[in-house]
Amino acid sequence: MKGKSLLSGINYSCNADVNSLEIKDIYLNSNDVRPDCLFAAMAGKKQDGKAFAAQAEGRGACAVLTDKPIEGISVPQIIVGDVRAAYAAACGNFFGNPASKLKIVGVTGTNGKSTVTYLVQELACACSIRCGLIGTMYVHDGEKRTPAALTTPDPYELNSILSSFVKSGCKAAAMEVSAHALYWRKTENILFDLGVFTNLTQDHLDFFGDMQSYARAKASFFTPEHIRKAVINSDDPFGVKLINSSRVPVITYGLYNPADVFAVNITQGERCRYVVNDRDCLMEINSRLLGAFNVSNTLAAIACVRELGADCEQIAAAAENIAPPEGRFNVYKRGEITYIIDFAHTPDGLRNVLIQARKLCKGNLILVFGCGGDRDRSKRPVMGAIAGQLADKMIITEDNPRTERREDIAAQILQGTSKEAAVINDRRQAIAYACRIARGGDAVVIAGKGSENYIESFGVKTPYSDREQLLKVIGQ
Repeated sequence: MKGKSLLSGINYSCNADVNSLEIKDIYLNSNDVRPDCLFAAMAGKKQDGKAFAAQAEGRGACAVLTDKPIEGISVPQIIVGDVRAAYAAACGNFFGNPASKLKIVGVTGTNGKSTVTYLVQELACACSIRCGLIGTMYVHDGEKRTPAALTTPDPYELNSILSSFVKSGCKAAAMEVSAHALYWRKTENILFDLGVFTNLTQDHLDFFGDMQSYARAKASFFTPEHIRKAVINSDDPFGVKLINSSRVPVITYGLYNPADVFAVNITQGERCRYVVNDRDCLMEINSRLLGAFNVSNTLAAIACVRELGADCEQIAAAAENIAPPEGRFNVYKRGEITYIIDFAHTPDGLRNVLIQARKLCKGNLILVFGCGGDRDRSKRPVMGAIAGQLADKMIITEDNPRTERREDIAAQILQGTSKEAAVINDRRQAIAYACRIARGGDAVVIAGKGSENYIESFGVKTPYSDREQLLKVIGQ
């Protein structure tokens, strides 16, 4: 691609004629650079790409994208005000700006992102709107899926995926937009048709430092530069702030506060039944997704899919057949005992799951959970307090300890509660123990990993699945 085309829409200066550049690819890692490629010298929290520009030149880079002149290299330097934003735009140009050829739904919030994007895709496809999905669980083009490495991919991979969606016939895409992605400006080149806000609760303070900084990252998405229209949870206090300050049109959804899209007459048993009013369009929903939090997630998805062009009758029919997403409040039964696997790994997520699990429990509520290592330590005693308050029996175990000792993480969780708890560091053994002590009428909640297929400890990812372990133990 000619340099001028690659840099279209980017404000830059260059010490050479970019029209003469023929750029074959774009790289961030100097070790990956190939001849006739652009090296983006991006600054991170630990290293600055400018320090590797000479190495990139030595490997054949034909130009360097940078925010400041770099000494010691002779290739053209394309100088921009913000390398991250320019890199995202260049990646979009490189792949033909696929986002402009799709209706894009971006979902951000602490909890619910995966479920809402999953529901948007499932509902849209069932309503004959082929929709791709990019998220924590996987990447899906409406027909086949592949594993996901990051919740929100880096701009190069993101635009490559969106390009593949266009080629496969997708008309829309639903994607999770994490706070980290917004901070690092990964989606800077995309104008989303819809931006969804689910909620804001404690998480990622190891990265953002405090809730105010975390909130600012989320709020940065809800501007005319990033989205055309917002879909916002009116039950969330920060959502209300976004609604009141919005500079784009807003569709509100909620269960408890006034909203454009709301649900009434909610009843739950083996299925969840309720009536949705979406801007005076009524739908009777009969869903396999249990819990008030999933009713809320479904409202967000319904609002989005209606904006994509589906009608109420189609949506109501489609909702009846959608299974819960993998690892998100998946319910299993063996005799009179209920088993629940859920991804809940934040205080609010754990609280919501335990409240719903209690409704399925006639006896003791038994909880197996841990907290991830090298992440927000301040939420550990908070989650311990919630567990102590809402569960009858607790088993504390590992959950991706990374570079921390499992025993230290467990001790920090237990600081939040005076309730007696078993500490069984091996997650397989913890699940086996929980199942062994369960009696008729009890419910066993296994929280924290959901559909994850590994345990990460000291740089090693060992294959592991909560679902496989549970089914092995209970003999299903």
